[in-house]
Amino acid sequence: MKNLPESAQMRADHAPGQSNGRPFVASFYRQHGKRLFDLVLAALTLVALSPVLLLVALSVRFKIGSPVLFCHARTGLQGKLFNLTKFRSMNEAVDDRGELLPDEQRLTAFGKLLRAWSLDELPELWNILRGEMSFVGPRPLLVEYLELYSPDQMRRHELLPGLTGWSQIHGRNALSWEEKFSHDVWYVDHCSFALDLQILFKTIGKVLTRQGVSQNGHATMEKFKGTKEQAVKEHLDKGVIVLGAGGHAKVVVSTLLAAGYEISGIYDDAPELLGKNIQGIEVRGSISGLPTHSTTRAIVAIGDSLTRQAIVEQFSFTWITLVHPTAYVDAAASIGAGSVIMAGAIIQPDSHIGRHAIVNTAASIDHDCLVGDFVHIGPGCHLAGAIHIGQRTLLGTGSIVVPRIQIGADVVVGAGTVIIKDVPENVTAVGHPARIIKQGAQHTQAA
Repeated sequence: MKNLPESAQMRADHAPGQSNGRPFVASFYRQHGKRLFDLVLAALTLVALSPVLLLVALSVRFKIGSPVLFCHARTGLQGKLFNLTKFRSMNEAVDDRGELLPDEQRLTAFGKLLRAWSLDELPELWNILRGEMSFVGPRPLLVEYLELYSPDQMRRHELLPGLTGWSQIHGRNALSWEEKFSHDVWYVDHCSFALDLQILFKTIGKVLTRQGVSQNGHATMEKFKGTKEQAVKEHLDKGVIVLGAGGHAKVVVSTLLAAGYEISGIYDDAPELLGKNIQGIEVRGSISGLPTHSTTRAIVAIGDSLTRQAIVEQFSFTWITLVHPTAYVDAAASIGAGSVIMAGAIIQPDSHIGRHAIVNTAASIDHDCLVGDFVHIGPGCHLAGAIHIGQRTLLGTGSIVVPRIQIGADVVVGAGTVIIKDVPENVTAVGHPARIIKQGAQHTQAA
Protein backbone atom coordinates (compact mmCIF):
# COMPACT_ATOMS: atom_id res chain seq x y z
CA MET A 1 0.00 0.00 0.00
CA LYS A 2 1.69 3.20 -1.17
CA ASN A 3 2.17 6.43 0.73
CA LEU A 4 0.94 5.06 4.05
CA PRO A 5 1.71 7.55 6.83
CA GLU A 6 3.60 5.14 9.05
CA SER A 7 4.25 1.44 9.32
CA ALA A 8 1.99 -1.04 11.00
CA GLN A 9 4.32 -0.73 13.98
CA MET A 10 3.11 2.81 14.59
CA ARG A 11 -0.45 1.50 14.84
CA ALA A 12 0.74 -0.97 17.45
CA ASP A 13 2.55 1.76 19.36
CA HIS A 14 -0.58 3.92 19.52
CA ALA A 15 -3.71 1.99 20.46
CA PRO A 16 -7.05 3.08 18.96
CA GLY A 17 -8.56 5.95 20.86
CA GLN A 18 -5.21 7.52 21.75
CA SER A 19 -3.27 10.34 20.19
CA ASN A 20 0.52 10.07 20.40
CA GLY A 21 0.22 8.23 23.71
CA ARG A 22 -2.31 10.66 25.24
CA PRO A 23 -5.86 9.43 25.95
CA PHE A 24 -8.39 10.74 23.44
CA VAL A 25 -10.63 12.24 26.12
CA ALA A 26 -7.68 14.13 27.63
CA SER A 27 -6.67 15.86 24.42
CA PHE A 28 -7.54 19.54 24.85
CA TYR A 29 -7.14 20.22 21.16
CA ARG A 30 -9.56 17.48 20.16
CA GLN A 31 -12.09 18.47 22.77
CA HIS A 32 -11.95 22.27 22.52
CA GLY A 33 -9.09 23.73 20.47
CA LYS A 34 -9.99 22.14 17.14
CA ARG A 35 -13.50 23.59 17.16
CA LEU A 36 -12.27 27.04 18.19
CA PHE A 37 -9.62 26.93 15.46
CA ASP A 38 -12.30 25.98 12.90
CA LEU A 39 -14.64 28.78 13.93
CA VAL A 40 -12.01 31.51 13.77
CA LEU A 41 -10.43 30.31 10.53
CA ALA A 42 -13.79 29.73 8.81
CA ALA A 43 -15.04 33.21 9.70
CA LEU A 44 -11.84 34.87 8.50
CA THR A 45 -11.75 32.79 5.32
CA LEU A 46 -15.37 33.57 4.45
CA VAL A 47 -14.70 37.29 4.78
CA ALA A 48 -11.45 37.11 2.79
CA LEU A 49 -12.92 34.96 0.02
CA SER A 50 -16.34 36.60 -0.20
CA PRO A 51 -15.49 38.22 -3.58
CA VAL A 52 -14.36 34.82 -4.89
CA LEU A 53 -17.52 33.15 -3.59
CA LEU A 54 -19.68 35.78 -5.30
CA LEU A 55 -17.77 35.47 -8.57
CA VAL A 56 -17.98 31.67 -8.59
CA ALA A 57 -21.68 31.76 -7.75
CA LEU A 58 -22.41 34.10 -10.64
CA SER A 59 -20.30 32.00 -12.98
CA VAL A 60 -22.12 28.80 -12.01
CA ARG A 61 -25.46 30.55 -12.52
CA PHE A 62 -24.62 31.65 -16.07
CA LYS A 63 -22.56 28.64 -17.22
CA ILE A 64 -24.44 25.73 -15.62
CA GLY A 65 -27.72 27.20 -14.39
CA SER A 66 -29.81 27.13 -11.25
CA PRO A 67 -29.57 26.13 -8.53
CA VAL A 68 -26.09 27.44 -7.89
CA LEU A 69 -25.54 25.29 -4.82
CA PHE A 70 -25.64 21.52 -4.60
CA CYS A 71 -26.77 19.99 -1.30
CA HIS A 72 -26.42 16.30 -0.59
CA ALA A 73 -26.73 14.13 2.52
CA ARG A 74 -23.37 12.93 3.81
CA THR A 75 -22.14 11.01 6.84
CA GLY A 76 -20.63 13.06 9.65
CA LEU A 77 -19.49 12.64 13.23
CA GLN A 78 -20.50 9.26 14.74
CA GLY A 79 -22.27 8.35 11.50
CA LYS A 80 -24.87 11.13 11.83
CA LEU A 81 -26.16 12.66 8.61
CA PHE A 82 -25.88 16.29 7.50
CA ASN A 83 -26.36 18.22 4.25
CA LEU A 84 -23.07 18.98 2.51
CA THR A 85 -23.12 22.23 0.48
CA LYS A 86 -21.03 22.70 -2.67
CA PHE A 87 -21.10 24.72 -5.87
CA ARG A 88 -22.70 22.78 -8.72
CA SER A 89 -20.29 21.33 -11.24
CA MET A 90 -22.67 19.08 -13.22
CA ASN A 91 -25.68 19.73 -15.41
CA GLU A 92 -28.98 17.83 -15.25
CA ALA A 93 -28.71 16.03 -18.61
CA VAL A 94 -30.86 12.87 -18.86
CA ASP A 95 -31.13 9.94 -21.26
CA ASP A 96 -34.12 8.87 -23.37
CA ARG A 97 -35.78 7.32 -20.30
CA GLY A 98 -35.48 10.51 -18.30
CA GLU A 99 -32.71 9.16 -16.06
CA LEU A 100 -29.63 11.20 -15.21
CA LEU A 101 -26.60 10.48 -17.36
CA PRO A 102 -23.39 9.19 -15.69
CA ASP A 103 -21.30 11.77 -13.81
CA GLU A 104 -18.61 11.76 -16.52
CA GLN A 105 -21.15 12.94 -19.11
CA ARG A 106 -22.77 15.58 -16.89
CA LEU A 107 -19.55 17.14 -15.65
CA THR A 108 -19.13 20.35 -17.62
CA ALA A 109 -15.84 21.91 -18.71
CA PHE A 110 -16.46 24.71 -16.22
CA GLY A 111 -17.27 22.12 -13.56
CA LYS A 112 -13.95 20.39 -14.22
CA LEU A 113 -12.21 23.72 -13.70
CA LEU A 114 -14.03 24.27 -10.40
CA ARG A 115 -13.01 20.82 -9.19
CA ALA A 116 -9.42 21.14 -10.36
CA TRP A 117 -8.97 24.25 -8.19
CA SER A 118 -11.30 22.94 -5.42
CA LEU A 119 -13.50 26.00 -5.82
CA ASP A 120 -16.62 23.84 -5.69
CA GLU A 121 -15.74 23.04 -2.06
CA LEU A 122 -15.84 26.65 -0.81
CA PRO A 123 -19.49 26.62 0.41
CA GLU A 124 -18.44 23.89 2.88
CA LEU A 125 -17.13 26.77 4.99
CA TRP A 126 -20.76 27.16 6.10
CA ASN A 127 -20.79 23.51 7.16
CA ILE A 128 -17.71 24.23 9.25
CA LEU A 129 -19.33 27.26 10.90
CA ARG A 130 -22.39 25.13 11.73
CA GLY A 131 -20.20 22.54 13.42
CA GLU A 132 -20.98 19.81 10.88
CA MET A 133 -17.45 19.76 9.48
CA SER A 134 -13.88 20.71 10.36
CA PHE A 135 -11.11 22.15 8.20
CA VAL A 136 -9.18 18.90 8.62
CA GLY A 137 -10.63 15.41 8.92
CA PRO A 138 -11.76 12.42 6.86
CA ARG A 139 -13.79 13.56 3.88
CA PRO A 140 -17.59 13.19 4.27
CA LEU A 141 -18.79 10.38 2.02
CA LEU A 142 -22.08 9.07 0.66
CA VAL A 143 -24.66 7.73 3.11
CA GLU A 144 -24.96 4.51 1.10
CA TYR A 145 -21.39 3.61 2.10
CA LEU A 146 -22.31 3.31 5.79
CA GLU A 147 -23.31 -0.33 5.60
CA LEU A 148 -20.21 -1.21 3.56
CA TYR A 149 -17.50 -0.16 6.02
CA SER A 150 -15.57 -2.65 8.09
CA PRO A 151 -15.54 -1.90 11.85
CA ASP A 152 -12.04 -0.42 11.50
CA GLN A 153 -13.10 1.77 8.58
CA MET A 154 -16.10 2.99 10.60
CA ARG A 155 -13.61 4.63 12.98
CA ARG A 156 -13.17 7.43 10.43
CA HIS A 157 -16.40 8.86 11.90
CA GLU A 158 -14.88 9.39 15.35
CA LEU A 159 -13.95 12.95 14.29
CA LEU A 160 -15.80 15.58 12.30
CA PRO A 161 -15.37 15.19 8.54
CA GLY A 162 -12.99 17.66 6.94
CA LEU A 163 -12.66 20.06 4.05
CA THR A 164 -9.27 18.44 3.55
CA GLY A 165 -7.50 15.58 5.26
CA TRP A 166 -4.54 13.24 5.57
CA SER A 167 -5.67 11.17 2.59
CA GLN A 168 -6.11 14.32 0.47
CA ILE A 169 -2.44 15.27 0.81
CA HIS A 170 -1.38 11.68 0.09
CA GLY A 171 -3.07 11.27 -3.24
CA ARG A 172 -6.67 12.49 -3.04
CA ASN A 173 -8.85 10.59 -5.53
CA ALA A 174 -5.85 8.82 -7.06
CA LEU A 175 -5.75 6.56 -3.98
CA SER A 176 -7.71 3.34 -3.67
CA TRP A 177 -10.55 3.30 -1.15
CA GLU A 178 -8.58 1.01 1.15
CA GLU A 179 -5.64 3.43 1.11
CA LYS A 180 -7.95 6.37 1.80
CA PHE A 181 -9.55 4.68 4.77
CA SER A 182 -6.18 3.64 6.19
CA HIS A 183 -5.08 7.28 6.07
CA ASP A 184 -8.38 8.41 7.62
CA VAL A 185 -8.11 6.04 10.58
CA TRP A 186 -4.45 6.97 11.06
CA TYR A 187 -5.47 10.61 11.27
CA VAL A 188 -8.17 9.81 13.85
CA ASP A 189 -5.50 8.21 16.05
CA HIS A 190 -2.92 11.00 15.61
CA CYS A 191 -4.93 14.22 15.28
CA SER A 192 -3.13 17.28 16.70
CA PHE A 193 -2.84 21.01 16.07
CA ALA A 194 0.61 20.62 14.48
CA LEU A 195 -0.65 17.86 12.19
CA ASP A 196 -3.66 19.96 11.14
CA LEU A 197 -1.40 22.88 10.24
CA GLN A 198 0.84 20.54 8.25
CA ILE A 199 -2.17 19.18 6.33
CA LEU A 200 -3.55 22.65 5.59
CA PHE A 201 -0.24 23.92 4.21
CA LYS A 202 0.28 20.81 2.10
CA THR A 203 -3.30 21.05 0.81
CA ILE A 204 -2.50 24.47 -0.67
CA GLY A 205 0.32 22.89 -2.66
CA LYS A 206 -1.92 20.03 -3.83
CA VAL A 207 -4.58 22.48 -5.01
CA LEU A 208 -2.06 24.64 -6.87
CA THR A 209 -0.58 21.61 -8.64
CA ARG A 210 -4.05 20.03 -9.13
CA GLN A 211 -2.83 16.58 -8.22
CA GLY A 212 -5.14 13.60 -7.69
CA VAL A 213 -8.33 15.42 -8.70
CA SER A 214 -9.81 12.30 -10.29
CA GLN A 215 -9.24 8.61 -10.72
CA ASN A 216 -8.50 7.36 -14.22
CA GLY A 217 -11.75 6.81 -16.12
CA HIS A 218 -13.97 8.57 -13.56
CA ALA A 219 -15.22 12.10 -12.93
CA THR A 220 -13.82 11.81 -9.41
CA MET A 221 -13.40 8.14 -8.54
CA GLU A 222 -15.43 4.96 -8.76
CA LYS A 223 -17.98 4.23 -6.05
CA PHE A 224 -16.93 2.34 -2.97
CA LYS A 225 -18.27 -1.20 -3.21
CA GLY A 226 -17.05 -2.10 0.23
CA THR A 227 -15.32 -4.92 1.95
CA LYS A 228 -18.70 -6.06 3.23
CA GLU A 229 -19.03 -9.07 0.92
CA GLN A 230 -15.64 -10.46 1.89
CA ALA A 231 -16.25 -9.79 5.59
CA VAL A 232 -19.70 -11.36 5.53
CA LYS A 233 -18.46 -14.42 3.68
CA GLU A 234 -15.59 -14.82 6.13
CA HIS A 235 -17.57 -14.42 9.34
CA LEU A 236 -21.11 -15.66 8.74
CA ASP A 237 -20.30 -19.34 8.96
CA LYS A 238 -18.10 -19.14 12.06
CA GLY A 239 -20.96 -19.13 14.56
CA VAL A 240 -24.38 -17.64 15.23
CA ILE A 241 -25.24 -14.17 13.92
CA VAL A 242 -27.51 -11.92 15.94
CA LEU A 243 -30.02 -9.70 14.12
CA GLY A 244 -30.69 -6.60 16.20
CA ALA A 245 -28.47 -4.53 18.48
CA GLY A 246 -30.91 -2.82 20.86
CA GLY A 247 -31.55 -3.47 24.53
CA HIS A 248 -33.15 -6.88 23.97
CA ALA A 249 -30.05 -7.95 22.02
CA LYS A 250 -27.96 -7.57 25.18
CA VAL A 251 -30.01 -10.29 26.87
CA VAL A 252 -29.93 -12.53 23.78
CA VAL A 253 -26.15 -12.16 23.47
CA SER A 254 -25.78 -12.94 27.18
CA THR A 255 -27.94 -16.03 26.75
CA LEU A 256 -25.96 -17.19 23.71
CA LEU A 257 -22.68 -16.85 25.59
CA ALA A 258 -24.07 -18.62 28.65
CA ALA A 259 -25.27 -21.46 26.41
CA GLY A 260 -21.78 -21.82 24.91
CA TYR A 261 -22.45 -20.47 21.41
CA GLU A 262 -19.80 -18.67 19.35
CA ILE A 263 -21.17 -15.39 18.00
CA SER A 264 -19.73 -14.34 14.66
CA GLY A 265 -21.31 -10.89 14.61
CA ILE A 266 -24.27 -8.64 15.36
CA TYR A 267 -26.20 -6.82 12.62
CA ASP A 268 -28.53 -3.83 12.84
CA ASP A 269 -29.89 -1.29 10.35
CA ALA A 270 -29.33 1.72 12.65
CA PRO A 271 -26.23 3.51 11.27
CA GLU A 272 -25.23 4.88 14.68
CA LEU A 273 -24.83 1.34 16.04
CA LEU A 274 -22.34 0.16 13.43
CA GLY A 275 -18.93 -0.56 14.96
CA LYS A 276 -20.32 -0.64 18.51
CA ASN A 277 -19.90 -3.61 20.85
CA ILE A 278 -22.31 -5.69 22.91
CA GLN A 279 -20.39 -7.70 25.50
CA GLY A 280 -17.34 -7.64 23.25
CA ILE A 281 -19.22 -8.65 20.07
CA GLU A 282 -19.06 -6.14 17.21
CA VAL A 283 -22.03 -4.73 15.32
CA ARG A 284 -20.56 -5.62 11.95
CA GLY A 285 -23.10 -4.29 9.47
CA SER A 286 -26.74 -3.83 8.53
CA ILE A 287 -29.42 -6.50 8.50
CA SER A 288 -30.60 -5.34 5.09
CA GLY A 289 -27.10 -5.92 3.70
CA LEU A 290 -27.04 -9.62 4.58
CA PRO A 291 -27.59 -12.33 1.93
CA THR A 292 -31.21 -13.45 1.98
CA HIS A 293 -30.44 -17.06 1.06
CA SER A 294 -27.94 -18.67 3.40
CA THR A 295 -27.62 -21.63 5.76
CA THR A 296 -26.00 -19.39 8.37
CA ARG A 297 -27.20 -20.03 11.92
CA ALA A 298 -28.98 -16.96 13.23
CA ILE A 299 -31.37 -15.57 15.81
CA VAL A 300 -33.45 -12.38 15.84
CA ALA A 301 -32.80 -10.26 18.94
CA ILE A 302 -35.65 -7.77 18.58
CA GLY A 303 -38.46 -7.62 21.13
CA ASP A 304 -41.16 -6.19 18.87
CA SER A 305 -43.10 -9.11 17.40
CA LEU A 306 -44.08 -7.46 14.12
CA THR A 307 -40.51 -6.39 13.39
CA ARG A 308 -39.21 -9.83 14.36
CA GLN A 309 -41.62 -11.53 11.97
CA ALA A 310 -40.81 -9.12 9.13
CA ILE A 311 -37.10 -9.89 9.46
CA VAL A 312 -37.63 -13.66 9.67
CA GLU A 313 -39.69 -13.61 6.48
CA GLN A 314 -36.84 -11.93 4.58
CA PHE A 315 -34.22 -14.60 5.20
CA SER A 316 -33.75 -18.35 4.84
CA PHE A 317 -31.23 -18.70 7.68
CA THR A 318 -30.97 -21.72 9.93
CA TRP A 319 -32.81 -20.37 12.96
CA ILE A 320 -31.50 -21.75 16.24
CA THR A 321 -33.60 -22.46 19.34
CA LEU A 322 -31.92 -20.81 22.32
CA VAL A 323 -32.39 -21.95 25.93
CA HIS A 324 -30.48 -20.40 28.84
CA PRO A 325 -28.70 -23.02 31.01
CA THR A 326 -30.64 -21.87 34.08
CA ALA A 327 -34.05 -22.26 32.40
CA TYR A 328 -36.13 -25.40 32.93
CA VAL A 329 -37.86 -26.96 29.92
CA ASP A 330 -39.65 -30.23 30.60
CA ALA A 331 -38.85 -33.12 28.28
CA ALA A 332 -42.53 -33.29 27.28
CA ALA A 333 -42.57 -29.62 26.19
CA SER A 334 -41.59 -28.39 22.71
CA ILE A 335 -40.04 -25.16 21.45
CA GLY A 336 -40.16 -23.86 17.87
CA ALA A 337 -37.20 -22.73 15.78
CA GLY A 338 -35.85 -19.26 16.53
CA SER A 339 -37.43 -19.03 19.99
CA VAL A 340 -35.50 -17.79 23.03
CA ILE A 341 -36.00 -19.05 26.58
CA MET A 342 -34.28 -16.65 28.97
CA ALA A 343 -32.61 -17.20 32.35
CA GLY A 344 -34.79 -18.69 35.07
CA ALA A 345 -37.77 -19.33 32.79
CA ILE A 346 -39.89 -22.47 33.35
CA ILE A 347 -41.86 -24.43 30.74
CA GLN A 348 -43.88 -27.35 32.09
CA PRO A 349 -45.02 -30.63 30.42
CA ASP A 350 -47.01 -30.72 27.18
CA SER A 351 -46.70 -26.98 26.58
CA HIS A 352 -45.79 -25.92 23.04
CA ILE A 353 -43.92 -22.71 22.23
CA GLY A 354 -44.19 -21.57 18.60
CA ARG A 355 -41.49 -20.24 16.30
CA HIS A 356 -39.48 -17.11 17.13
CA ALA A 357 -41.23 -16.60 20.46
CA ILE A 358 -39.63 -15.00 23.51
CA VAL A 359 -40.08 -16.37 27.01
CA ASN A 360 -38.31 -13.72 29.02
CA THR A 361 -36.42 -13.79 32.31
CA ALA A 362 -38.10 -15.73 35.15
CA ALA A 363 -41.37 -16.20 33.23
CA SER A 364 -43.27 -19.44 33.81
CA ILE A 365 -45.59 -21.44 31.56
CA ASP A 366 -47.54 -24.25 33.18
CA HIS A 367 -48.76 -27.50 31.58
CA ASP A 368 -50.64 -27.83 28.30
CA CYS A 369 -50.20 -24.23 27.14
CA LEU A 370 -50.09 -23.32 23.46
CA VAL A 371 -48.03 -20.20 22.68
CA GLY A 372 -48.21 -18.98 19.08
CA ASP A 373 -45.45 -17.87 16.73
CA PHE A 374 -43.71 -14.54 17.44
CA VAL A 375 -45.29 -14.20 20.88
CA HIS A 376 -43.34 -12.20 23.49
CA ILE A 377 -43.85 -13.20 27.13
CA GLY A 378 -42.31 -10.54 29.35
CA PRO A 379 -40.06 -10.94 32.41
CA GLY A 380 -41.79 -12.40 35.46
CA CYS A 381 -44.97 -13.22 33.55
CA HIS A 382 -46.86 -16.31 34.77
CA LEU A 383 -49.21 -18.48 32.71
CA ALA A 384 -51.32 -21.14 34.45
CA GLY A 385 -52.28 -24.39 32.71
CA ALA A 386 -54.10 -24.94 29.39
CA ILE A 387 -53.77 -21.37 28.11
CA HIS A 388 -53.78 -20.60 24.37
CA ILE A 389 -52.08 -17.43 23.08
CA GLY A 390 -52.37 -16.22 19.47
CA GLN A 391 -49.40 -15.21 17.34
CA ARG A 392 -47.55 -11.89 17.82
CA THR A 393 -49.21 -11.25 21.19
CA LEU A 394 -47.18 -9.44 23.87
CA LEU A 395 -47.65 -10.16 27.58
CA GLY A 396 -46.08 -7.36 29.61
CA THR A 397 -43.76 -7.67 32.58
CA GLY A 398 -45.33 -9.39 35.61
CA SER A 399 -48.67 -10.12 33.96
CA ILE A 400 -50.66 -13.17 35.11
CA VAL A 401 -53.07 -15.40 33.19
CA VAL A 402 -55.41 -17.80 35.03
CA PRO A 403 -56.07 -21.35 33.70
CA ARG A 404 -57.89 -22.21 30.45
CA ILE A 405 -57.85 -18.70 29.02
CA GLN A 406 -57.85 -17.96 25.29
CA ILE A 407 -55.92 -14.83 24.20
CA GLY A 408 -56.19 -13.83 20.55
CA ALA A 409 -53.50 -12.81 18.09
CA ASP A 410 -51.90 -9.33 18.07
CA VAL A 411 -52.91 -8.54 21.63
CA VAL A 412 -50.93 -6.32 24.01
CA VAL A 413 -51.30 -7.14 27.70
CA GLY A 414 -49.99 -4.37 29.95
CA ALA A 415 -47.43 -4.85 32.71
CA GLY A 416 -48.93 -6.31 35.89
CA THR A 417 -52.24 -7.11 34.22
CA VAL A 418 -54.26 -10.09 35.49
CA ILE A 419 -56.23 -11.94 32.79
CA ILE A 420 -59.24 -13.81 34.20
CA LYS A 421 -61.35 -14.15 31.04
CA ASP A 422 -60.78 -14.62 27.31
CA VAL A 423 -59.31 -11.73 25.32
CA PRO A 424 -60.23 -11.19 21.64
CA GLU A 425 -57.57 -10.52 19.03
CA ASN A 426 -56.00 -7.15 18.21
CA VAL A 427 -56.76 -5.29 21.46
CA THR A 428 -54.85 -3.80 24.38
CA ALA A 429 -55.77 -5.05 27.86
CA VAL A 430 -54.63 -3.58 31.19
CA GLY A 431 -55.58 -3.67 34.86
CA HIS A 432 -56.44 -6.04 37.70
CA PRO A 433 -58.61 -7.65 36.48
CA ALA A 434 -57.91 -6.87 32.85
CA ARG A 435 -60.10 -4.52 30.87
CA ILE A 436 -59.84 -3.70 27.18
CA ILE A 437 -58.86 -0.07 26.68
CA LYS A 438 -58.58 0.05 22.88
CA GLN A 439 -58.90 -1.87 19.66
CA GLY A 440 -55.83 -2.23 17.46
CA ALA A 441 -52.94 -3.20 19.71
CA GLN A 442 -49.58 -1.46 19.32
CA HIS A 443 -46.64 -3.80 19.89
CA THR A 444 -44.07 -2.34 22.24
CA GLN A 445 -41.65 -3.70 24.79
CA ALA A 446 -42.85 -1.07 27.25
CA ALA A 447 -46.31 -2.61 27.65
